[in-house]
Amino acid sequence: MSLLQQKISELNGFLSAGVKDVSRGNLKSYAEIYQSSKKYSKVFINYHQEIITVVLPNSIEYIEVLIACILTGNIFNPIPFFTSDEELDRIFSYISPKVVITTRDLAEKCGENLQILHPENFAKVSKNFNLSPDSFVVGSDTAALYYSSGTTGSPKGVLYSHDNIFYLIGSINKGFGFEGDTKHFSILPFGHTASINYNIFPSLFNRSPLVIAESFSNIAPKFFKILSDEKINYVQVVPTVVYMLLKIRYKIKDLDFGSLMFLGCGSSILPLESQGQFENRFGIKIGNLYGLSETGPTHIDDPRAKNWIPGTIGLPLGVNECRLSENSELLIKGKNVFSGYYKNEKLYQEVVKDGWFYTGDLVSYENERYIYKDRSKDLIIKGGINIVPAEVEEILYLHQSVHEAAVVGMPHDVHGEDVMAAVVLKDEQNGHSSIKAELYTLLLQNLSSYKHPVDILFLESLPKTHSGKLKRREVRHIVENI
Repeated sequence: MSLLQQKISELNGFLSAGVKDVSRGNLKSYAEIYQSSKKYSKVFINYHQEIITVVLPNSIEYIEVLIACILTGNIFNPIPFFTSDEELDRIFSYISPKVVITTRDLAEKCGENLQILHPENFAKVSKNFNLSPDSFVVGSDTAALYYSSGTTGSPKGVLYSHDNIFYLIGSINKGFGFEGDTKHFSILPFGHTASINYNIFPSLFNRSPLVIAESFSNIAPKFFKILSDEKINYVQVVPTVVYMLLKIRYKIKDLDFGSLMFLGCGSSILPLESQGQFENRFGIKIGNLYGLSETGPTHIDDPRAKNWIPGTIGLPLGVNECRLSENSELLIKGKNVFSGYYKNEKLYQEVVKDGWFYTGDLVSYENERYIYKDRSKDLIIKGGINIVPAEVEEILYLHQSVHEAAVVGMPHDVHGEDVMAAVVLKDEQNGHSSIKAELYTLLLQNLSSYKHPVDILFLESLPKTHSGKLKRREVRHIVENI
């Protein structure tokens, strides 16, 4: 039995805490959740190290399926519930799962060879049902396959072992100070690693109370009231959620956020300006967290620290070492580093060398803190000079009307590349020319002229992945065709 299976088994019989679903109004103790997971285990026990794809909305049932996958030694493969039929078809062709658990009608769309099961297909089992020793695995066996289309459009299946999860979550709990009474609120899609790593597994490991919502949009008008009423200690968000919270008019005068440690924000870097706006408006600090599917969270930017410096990704968690290469690329080594890419050993050998994972991210180290700069492949090289898109974007965010900004490099006959910017305004309004002039004034005041965009385009929205990461390649395509 792996250490992860042992840890999850400790939920059995635990009645003191559990999961509350504020979208559906139901509550289950961990003992009940563990018992309910047996109905899935009775089917999954027929497989060993097979891929179980889960396409379900955020729910307590989702967590039961996760537990059943872990305990039976199968491979948990979460996919966002809102993924299109066409994309699901591509994912299934790539992954070839043994079973798909979903409430969606996919049988006709995804072929006859795929075994698709609705949660209602699983009958309850008696309390006497126990797993056989054949379900047990060792720490190096695969526990999860995290699928990512990536910002480049190339599919990746990140293989995460039982030990990867066990040591990562233990380090997160220690580094963040999550304990048995820490109350998490999970609002991000369970199909992504953010909710899984920052909320679900830490709660399962600590057997601490977990509050979940079907989605952020489902509870957006009540977000701050839930924080207050439920006495929430920790929430994980993404920049898009922060932007939405800043746009909605909330009455928070009579609400109490005294239990809240801080908000953790990941998936992509939150601009320093937005970070400051949020704290000034709501009195809540945000930590800018860093991690990848291949490593899970690797750093903690802790606003509770006395010497906290906003705008960094903070300090490494204890589970991993990190260092910078000669060209400032962040390298990660530790028990949290993934065990391989699904069907792509060549790519794994390219990015993991001597145990060090080459993240592709440019980072600097200043004042004993790590500062994220940008993806190395997104670096703009103009006339032989490196320009980091995030540096230009940060200035654009200083304008009060800017909701989102993306800076990309465009081919140039003389310079090799030139700088272009795409901006989304907080409220659609006339007077783009005057706002553009004000943006150039800000750029002139804060950046060398060679970093200024040759043009600033106004878009209704920016293309993103399901997890909220900017698709720069698509931004370039949009800019090229305007």
